[in-house]
Amino acid sequence: MSLSKSIITDEQFVKVRCSNDSQTHYLEATGAMYAHPLDDEQPVHLFNFLGVDISRCVQDKATGCWTLVSRKITLYLDPQTDSVLKNWQNPWSGETRNVLHRSYDYQEWAIPPQIQADIAPEVCAISLDFNWKKPNPLATNPKFADYSPEKYIQSADSYKYLFPTRLLTENFLKPEDSGTVSLSYYRMGPWEPWMKMKGKPGFLVLNYTGVKLDSYNALDPRLKTLIEERMPLYKEAPVGRLQRSIATSWTRFEEQFDACQRGEEFPLPAPIVEEPCLI
Repeated sequence: MSLSKSIITDEQFVKVRCSNDSQTHYLEATGAMYAHPLDDEQPVHLFNFLGVDISRCVQDKATGCWTLVSRKITLYLDPQTDSVLKNWQNPWSGETRNVLHRSYDYQEWAIPPQIQADIAPEVCAISLDFNWKKPNPLATNPKFADYSPEKYIQSADSYKYLFPTRLLTENFLKPEDSGTVSLSYYRMGPWEPWMKMKGKPGFLVLNYTGVKLDSYNALDPRLKTLIEERMPLYKEAPVGRLQRSIATSWTRFEEQFDACQRGEEFPLPAPIVEEPCLI
């Protein structure tokens, strides 16, 4: 039987993506990044990836609206050995760069009241697509001219969640159901600022797959050790919406530029801090 298009509620999405009890959940993912220069060069497999999305869904009791709040870690891996990289040699400039592993300490997404889904008797698929063209906050600073001179940041992100259809109607998810919720993610976007591409024409393609884990203890040991030894803030998702803007590769690069230039180890340490919440 073919898929049929339908609408699910925010409550149904919350139950599958995280849970409706506002607990922290972990979605671990692996994948690869490719460079696509816009000239006669062939695409290049630059990195493999290992990451985790640490999330919870919180509800504004006054409005009933739900928000997904999260922290994210993504490690750049050697494409041949899968070892975590500290340095990377830019194949176009020949320069050795300190690798700025991704660590977003705060992100949020307002969950709409209704979400389109493709539903079959056994499997449900939810596709969330985001196409952006935003001013580049680094472009006006001469200090970053070699790193991110583009006037705009333009990208396309596609998240596809796949899970058993029965989860939509069950009253609550059992712990063993976590491993049945999977993610496919695809992104086309500009060069990462830390790569120091000096305005070279081209773009990056990132493709990874993930699965919702049943507990923190199920994390890949490399991620678990990193969180426990250097980044305890990332053991839990934010407790609610925070009173600040979300993190991106561009804001993090600006914040951590001096540390990158000094050759410090990334991700940088992230101790536990208390922050006021909007909800």
